[in-house]
Amino acid sequence: MDLAIKEPRRAARRQSGHLSTSRPAELDELSPDPDVRNDTDENMAVMFHQLRRKSRNGPAKLENLILNRQSFAQTVENIFTLSFLVKDGRVEIDVDDKGDHLVIPKNAPAADLIASRKVTNSQFVFRFDSKDWEVN
Repeated sequence: MDLAIKEPRRAARRQSGHLSTSRPAELDELSPDPDVRNDTDENMAVMFHQLRRKSRNGPAKLENLILNRQSFAQTVENIFTLSFLVKDGRVEIDVDDKGDHLVIPKNAPAADLIASRKVTNSQFVFRFDSKDWEVN
């Protein structure tokens, strides 16, 4: 059996060619145009309108508002939309005597009250994943 000893490879330097330099595009404006509405704004308007309409018969149950049994992604998008309504003070989530979470539309506080800190909002975070969605 003849075994040949292989010589180790020698490292070769890469030749550096002339690399073109590029710069990222500069943005003309740093903040989005307040007159342009995006999908989240549209979803918020639709959800708030639904809440106002249904609130004539009493507050809406949280699970009835956000849960889409055919689409986990749509359920997550509904939670996302609702979170903005809560943050803006346009919606209140309360718990009734039975332990059900109720969503109640309300008038958002005036900008001057928010700026003067006379109005405070409290928010909470909850975990919701596909396993929770499948249980419901």
